[in-house]
Amino acid sequence: MAPKIDPDSPGFLVSTTARLMRLAFEREIERAQIGVTAAEARVLAHMSVCGGMRQHHLAERLGCAPMSVTAFLDRLERAGLIERCADPKDRRAKIARLTPEAGQILEQIQIAGERSRKIAFAGVKAEDFAAFKSVCLQVRSNLEEPRSLRDTQMVSE
Repeated sequence: MAPKIDPDSPGFLVSTTARLMRLAFEREIERAQIGVTAAEARVLAHMSVCGGMRQHHLAERLGCAPMSVTAFLDRLERAGLIERCADPKDRRAKIARLTPEAGQILEQIQIAGERSRKIAFAGVKAEDFAAFKSVCLQVRSNLEEPRSLRDTQMVSE
């Protein structure tokens, strides 16, 4: 007999909740008709938080293939929302940066994100949300630390 996998285990809960929150965000982006797709909005949002970065680092943060990020960045560059420039540490690499024109789109993305969060957390008490956020931050910290140690080990090898 196969072991029973618990659909309410932390991994399943986080994965399912993240998928549903992403869908709510995508609906709000579509409803706002701001001129970028939901995927492009996620790229811009990550760039606004992290600043300029190499394309492969952005792909890693977004959890998608570098080719997909390149396609998003191509469209965003044509729209004048990002620019690419040579990395001063490695001329072969490109750093993607937001342009000033991205500011207005980012404001609309933020509003769409706020609307989707309102939907997701309707009926959740402020203290419960604070506890939820605290637990998520701790779990993220627990999982990022080993990854950064692993990355450091890979560089030193």
